[in-house]
Amino acid sequence: MSQEFGRVLFHPSTLLLWIGLSLLLALGGPFGTYAASLSQRLAFWPLVVGAGLAGGAALRVVLRHHLCWLGFWQRALVKAGVLTAVLAVPVFRMAEGLGPEVIERDATKGIAEAALGVFGLSMGLSALHIALARRREAATAGADCPLLRRLPAERRGAVIRLSSSDHYVQVVTERGTTPILIRFADAIAELGGVEGLRVHRSHWVALDAVTGARRSGGRLFLTLSDGTELPVSRRHRAEVEALGLAPGASEAEPPASR
Repeated sequence: MSQEFGRVLFHPSTLLLWIGLSLLLALGGPFGTYAASLSQRLAFWPLVVGAGLAGGAALRVVLRHHLCWLGFWQRALVKAGVLTAVLAVPVFRMAEGLGPEVIERDATKGIAEAALGVFGLSMGLSALHIALARRREAATAGADCPLLRRLPAERRGAVIRLSSSDHYVQVVTERGTTPILIRFADAIAELGGVEGLRVHRSHWVALDAVTGARRSGGRLFLTLSDGTELPVSRRHRAEVEALGLAPGASEAEPPASR
């Protein structure tokens, strides 16, 4: 997980967010910090934003591996709650340290405002992350994925799943579903650089589209970003579990009695 944490933290988009948010908050001076000098704010906010982004990156990796059965927004709420609990008081106290004229209100109100700010920023960044990821996938999918070139232009986007039905394959993207007359194995081969795996004789899923998982009656199911829940066959279960997409066996529901 440490390598994944490094990739997330030092990704160019994370560095751009750090610079942009630091400048925005330093110039805006929220939580009363505008009373401090610009040089103080330029020193203060990059530290706070950097701590928040580092903590958020760590939590994102941990939650993806250990709470993968939660949906994206559920994980975002957990992450925002933890960051708020950890950072609200330090942010308030650090702002106090900029000078006695900066904080001129009672501590309870100041900490509450800091907590609201941390929570809101965390949820906003989560929304921005998913929006940019989907836009990036949609922009590059056509070039790397021959299968998408078979779709009408208005249906081309980030691939969520493929499902076979009779002689057709239902190609599901974030822009809708299109049936294509093609062999299932050939459709998977034409996905090109889209990362995913076959989870069933009739289903293939994109890794980025998996938002949750659950076990029931000895069976494993994956939940996707379009709201669909697909079964994982025994043949493909080991690969799904190896990728950390399924809850541990200890969290499974007990098998139904016969």
